[in-house]
Amino acid sequence: MAKQNLEEFLIAWTSLHLNKGLPVDHANTLSTYGIDSLRAVLLVADTQEMFGFEWPLYLFFDDLTIAQLAVEGLKLMEEM
Repeated sequence: MAKQNLEEFLIAWTSLHLNKGLPVDHANTLSTYGIDSLRAVLLVADTQEMFGFEWPLYLFFDDLTIAQLAVEGLKLMEEM
């Protein structure tokens, strides 16, 4: 359930902050939607507030899909 919640959060966040409120495909990368360093820092802060963990910024610029990012986020939560 946590992966689904995190994935839903990432999709909603990406839609709002990177895709003008338009639908987002979880099989795409954040780079597809034009993430930059400023928005990456915002995503780290928003995720930390909502889920209590901090992403390494480089993950957003790797070729990980949104679904794969959710899996990586779960691993980070488990390490806490």
